[in-house]
Amino acid sequence: MAPAPGRSGWAGVVCGMLAITVTYVFFLIHAEFALIELFRPLVGEGGLKPLMASLGAGGIAGSLLAAAVFKKSLQRLLLCGAFLLCALSAFVAGRHPAAGLAPLLGGLTGLGCGLLTVTLACVLGSVLPPARLGLCVGAGTGLAYALCNMPVLFAASPAAQALVAAAACLLGAALSARLSPLVADPARGREHSRGIAWLWVLVFALLIWLDSAAFYVIQHSSALRSHTWEGGWVLWGNAGTHLLGALLAGWLVDRGRRAFPAWAAAAGLIIACVLLSAGDTGPAPRLLYTTGVSFYSTLLVVQAAGPGGPWQAGRLFAIAGWVGSALGIGMAQDLAGVPTWFLGVAAGGLGVALALRTRWLAKAAPVLLLGLAGLSQLRAEAPSLLIARGREVYIAEGCIHCHSQYVRPSEPLDIERWGPASSTPLPAEYTPPLPGNRRQGPDLANVANRRIREWQRLHLIDPQAITPRSRMPSYARLFEGDGEAGQALLDYLCSLGVDTLPARRAFVAAWRPEGGLPAGRASEGRKLYLQVCSNCHGPEGRGDGPLAPRLVMKAADLTRRPLLRLPNGPDGRPPSLELARLIKFGVEGTLMAGHEYLSAQELADLAAHIQALPSGAAAGR
Repeated sequence: MAPAPGRSGWAGVVCGMLAITVTYVFFLIHAEFALIELFRPLVGEGGLKPLMASLGAGGIAGSLLAAAVFKKSLQRLLLCGAFLLCALSAFVAGRHPAAGLAPLLGGLTGLGCGLLTVTLACVLGSVLPPARLGLCVGAGTGLAYALCNMPVLFAASPAAQALVAAAACLLGAALSARLSPLVADPARGREHSRGIAWLWVLVFALLIWLDSAAFYVIQHSSALRSHTWEGGWVLWGNAGTHLLGALLAGWLVDRGRRAFPAWAAAAGLIIACVLLSAGDTGPAPRLLYTTGVSFYSTLLVVQAAGPGGPWQAGRLFAIAGWVGSALGIGMAQDLAGVPTWFLGVAAGGLGVALALRTRWLAKAAPVLLLGLAGLSQLRAEAPSLLIARGREVYIAEGCIHCHSQYVRPSEPLDIERWGPASSTPLPAEYTPPLPGNRRQGPDLANVANRRIREWQRLHLIDPQAITPRSRMPSYARLFEGDGEAGQALLDYLCSLGVDTLPARRAFVAAWRPEGGLPAGRASEGRKLYLQVCSNCHGPEGRGDGPLAPRLVMKAADLTRRPLLRLPNGPDGRPPSLELARLIKFGVEGTLMAGHEYLSAQELADLAAHIQALPSGAAAGR
């Protein structure tokens, strides 16, 4: 048994834990979020595929390269170089995003991440005390997830997130010099024998596959996203759940219960996928998902940091991490969900892999497998009762008198404002049909593509506060008491048009005003701004409007540069056309809704006024 570390040894242990935190922060906040969001408005949805492909290819190459070049005598230098490469990729992406750089920065980010994860795993085996390896890894992992879920960082702009990731990696480079080996060569145990090691690769590949698919489904469903990653209390709850889950997983590992976190992660992710696929917007899928992710994320680093050598870590991250993630995202993209058959296959594969590890698990595996398969089938076949109930509320409240659910294919203006045209005169799934009346309000056939759940909730409660020109009465009474009627109505609205999201994105990316964008008039734009924008963004654009305290996502400060998710133009201001597009169609996944009814001249006037706002520095802040 290794002796307890002394004072200098504990300093190295703390540095090792923080290095884990920094590595996960870079991956979670930059590689998974900021990098993609920075390039989305520049390259469109179609251009994201080459970016993600280069990210994955770079990750695989970096993982295998790290395994090939790792040497204990050079471990600090290699780790410092990997951190610096990650810092460079995040800094360039945050400060100078350009469409032509997307594949290059994707590959550079993946390469740096692959080099960093494998190198750090090889270093941790000698830096962290073997008897407390799980708890140390759990603390570093849980802290990273908690930090990334803090509202101030989670809701920051992609550029700010990228720069935070770059700064974190610079800290990691400094920490690498303080990593002091505690043990020369940890003893190789049964968990790192060749056969068991490959079983763990299979286990983690399936877990990461599930996680990536569920993550993609949540990200592309406004209803699920609003319940999972929107709102200060939700984010703080996620942060606490991640931290406690990671610490618990590490504690169990240190007590020889390595299989339990794997089983718990598998059960949590599978059941969460089942609930998410059924449209469950309650707290259960969020808690199961976050706990499952923390459990397997901690266990992944523990397994990679064991005495299996660099190639075991390289194979683990290359195959389970990068290939598993790519397969999960690809499946969710193609199938728009996590199919029941895959949940059965994943449960079976996990059961077999873990059952081969110990005898008693072989007896428990069939029971768990049958239970999960039965639950999957039950939830997959059950109708979405909340959506059906919401449709009843929609009809009972007479929403059809002011709103239609039919985009006319012969009207280009309808398609521009309300989304892709209906393929049939009256969609067959409407029973009874709800063609409705559009004389007072907008069409709602694709409203889930244009407004997130929280926006719709605020609008139902106080329509004029959100849309000053609205004639819609308040439906705050639907949210009184248990609020069941209001929540059901939101579930229904968030189901309308979700299958047309790709078509809507493509239309928005390609939109240009007919005849071009006219010259903007800043004075006229200010008048319009005070009418339609100042409630959230404030009269001077600083994000401090009267409605701002009620928003779960902070309103953008329009005096900051770069502005929102837009690149800077040659004069330091966002391009007029890109800004006009954002004003017209909003920002997907945020409370920034579009103003689809504005004319090209009004859009140009608003853009001119926003461009003329002084920067934060010029405003004396």
